[in-house]
Amino acid sequence: MRIAIDIDGVLIDLMITYCEIFNEKYKTEYTKEDVKSWEFFRDWDTTEEEAFEIFTKLYENSMHVPFIDERAPEFMRKLNTSHDLYIVSARESQYKSQILKKLNYHNVKKKFQYIDLILLHHKPYDSKINQDFDVYVDDNPNLAESISKMKERYLLLYDQPWNQNFHCKDNVIRVFNWKEVYETINEL
Repeated sequence: MRIAIDIDGVLIDLMITYCEIFNEKYKTEYTKEDVKSWEFFRDWDTTEEEAFEIFTKLYENSMHVPFIDERAPEFMRKLNTSHDLYIVSARESQYKSQILKKLNYHNVKKKFQYIDLILLHHKPYDSKINQDFDVYVDDNPNLAESISKMKERYLLLYDQPWNQNFHCKDNVIRVFNWKEVYETINEL
């Protein structure tokens, strides 16, 4: 199977650091658990442009952003021996060197844990469906909505506060950690 692995919210816990920067800038006290929707910035009374200024800052230097599950590289390596794993992210190509540095730091290495890195524009929010994959591991509820209509594909929806409103069924399966990702893919 061809498998697409997301970065933000699946490999690195970007929203923890995002909230810290947002809180410092706007004198608020948001936490990752307060991110209740994909377009959370609307709930936080800020514009998309202001919200993406912080994302850009994080994309430029993500070395201090926490890794989501220290066992992810081990499970990715095992999966990549019998499947074709790709890292597919809605980050633009200008951030490729920063992504590779972060992945290498956490022992997520090309040829061992994944075949290649594919970077896409973040809009439309479900643009990854245009890529040819059998399974997606992602936290994006917009992608979940689109894939739920494509019965020949699967989405392992990595559990996050912003995707709680999506009701998983059939080909969209909620997972809570990388051990579950590994076990679920092996059951498909």
